Amino acid sequence: MTSRPLIAAALASAALLVSPTVARAAPDAGTLPMPPPPAAATAKAAGAPTDAGTAGPTDAGTAAGTPAPARAAVAEAPPPPPQKVAPETFDKALKAYFDGKPRDAAGPLYAWLETTPRTDDNYAWGQYFLARSLIDLGLTHAGATYLARIARERTNPQVLPRALDALKGLTDRPHDEVMIDEQVFGALDLGFLPDETGAYAHYQQGLVDLRVGNERWANTHFSKLPETSAEASRAKFALLVTRLKQVKDPPEEMVKDFLTLSEDEKLTREARNEAALAVARLRYEKKDFPGALDAYGKVKLPELDPGRASLYLEEAWTRYKLGDLRAALGILTTLDAPSFRDEFMPDKYLLRALIFRDLCHYLPAKRAAKELTRRYADSLEAVRNREDLSQDMRLRRAANAHGGTQRAAKFVSLLDLEGERLGRYAGSFGERLFGHLTRMYDLSHAEAVRVYDARLQDAVRQEADTLLRAAEQVRLMEYEVGLKLYERVKKGAQVVAAEEEELLSPAQVAFKFDNEYWNDELKSYRVRIESRCIEETP
Repeated sequence: MTSRPLIAAALASAALLVSPTVARAAPDAGTLPMPPPPAAATAKAAGAPTDAGTAGPTDAGTAAGTPAPARAAVAEAPPPPPQKVAPETFDKALKAYFDGKPRDAAGPLYAWLETTPRTDDNYAWGQYFLARSLIDLGLTHAGATYLARIARERTNPQVLPRALDALKGLTDRPHDEVMIDEQVFGALDLGFLPDETGAYAHYQQGLVDLRVGNERWANTHFSKLPETSAEASRAKFALLVTRLKQVKDPPEEMVKDFLTLSEDEKLTREARNEAALAVARLRYEKKDFPGALDAYGKVKLPELDPGRASLYLEEAWTRYKLGDLRAALGILTTLDAPSFRDEFMPDKYLLRALIFRDLCHYLPAKRAAKELTRRYADSLEAVRNREDLSQDMRLRRAANAHGGTQRAAKFVSLLDLEGERLGRYAGSFGERLFGHLTRMYDLSHAEAVRVYDARLQDAVRQEADTLLRAAEQVRLMEYEVGLKLYERVKKGAQVVAAEEEELLSPAQVAFKFDNEYWNDELKSYRVRIESRCIEETP
């Protein structure tokens, strides 16, 4: 692993905070769809006659011999206008919601909203409780759409803070980033918000400024965050990652700032781990390999968690640079565990070949080098033939594993899941609400897929570049090993003295590996292998 890819990995690991939006949604994405125009208006706009004695659009279809079911598929009739509902419908729906029956509340609330003018004092409350009912039923995107409408319309100052709090709670799961992060929190007037919601809005607006390269404006927003808030720590991390993109030789002060954030309890465990990884990668870049290894040790994972494949691989490279070849080979054994066999790690085979080469095990080195081209043969062939790389499953899986592509893929999966869940409520929601939500999810899914496809195209190209670099290094390795295999041994040469094996402490126990992997043992594999290198006597 070269040094610059480590910096790239540090930036990619923080993409959740500051990565620019690769594909932006359309301005109306996430908003409620407008109902189709009346049939008469459509016919008039198209210039079609509507007299009784003249064939209109429907009659024309009949005259052409088109069956009635086919005509319905081609041009679906608009839904009938909503029927007037009694004013007490709103009160009954609220009672059902507070009685813990969101399914019974959703349909009446939507029917009431359809026939109630937007100037009604309770209109925003109706939107809010419809959103909460949908969220309680597992339709979080539909609920978020109504909450976002409340935030944009701002017709009721009493409802707005509640809607923003509910939206903030939805940002911890896959969500429409354009609708919530940019169109709502990124565009709010911040003077009237409660402290907690206002801090989150300042943080989001600062991120928007960072994405467009305006750090000064971002600092203006970040300076208004309470120093003890989690948003203040996240803002510091975002600023550090942004500055890291702009410097070729990061100063030691930046490393110390990342180290401080890795110990900041206000951050989530995931954010602290990302800060610790940034420290490790920057120290590796500066060739401070002991310091890098120490930083990798600060990454805290849940108990019995198998860990991250990228973390193990980076630690293996660090140990290789320190000359601890047997420990590095043990970590590579860890990466052969079933938990990591689908991971995209072409560097793993390159590192294994380097270790065998350094220990003068030339045939194993050659086999390790060939394993890369064998395992990724289909992907390499797709790259050489200039095929659509997004259709290659290995490259696609690697692209989906991190960054904006991962978030977009999770949001598409969420819409798929909630779209299927919506079918359960067809009877209880009523025809109008069910049809409205079906159209909403169809439109949102189409836009989410468009955003995902755009991000995927860029991501798979990056993964393909990583694979090509590793394949090129492996070819050089095979050539070098081939020369070593046929190199003559000079007279008087002797085998290098074996290194003394480190003894186990009284608290340690060693077991022979029998190809069985346990999560609590993954970090402790070591390989006993002797060097076959020969040193020439003077």
